[in-house]
Amino acid sequence: MPPPKKRKLLPKDFETPFSADPQEAKRLRAEALGSAFMRVPQLRIEAARDLLDLGFTQLYQIAGRSPETLFADIRQKRPATPDARLADFRLAVYVAETPVPDKAKLHPAAWT
Repeated sequence: MPPPKKRKLLPKDFETPFSADPQEAKRLRAEALGSAFMRVPQLRIEAARDLLDLGFTQLYQIAGRSPETLFADIRQKRPATPDARLADFRLAVYVAETPVPDKAKLHPAAWT
């Protein structure tokens, strides 16, 4: 049986505005870019911002957490969060829990 075909992720699946105010958006983006979550390979800035908004500041804090629960929590806070964000959370939790991650799993597309 062939493996299931992976759905190609499009930029629209991940784009969410940080804020309507350009200055606030710039500040929020800079905070996300400077966060510990940006050490996760291929993690989108929006996912790092979501983790910060959930109250996490360090990668070790999400180890052992359920990506589905993190996704449900951010969906309560921001209902417009795209479904594809779950793949980002799965990637981040995997990296947080795995001392030597498999290179094939270091992209959100591997977690859809």
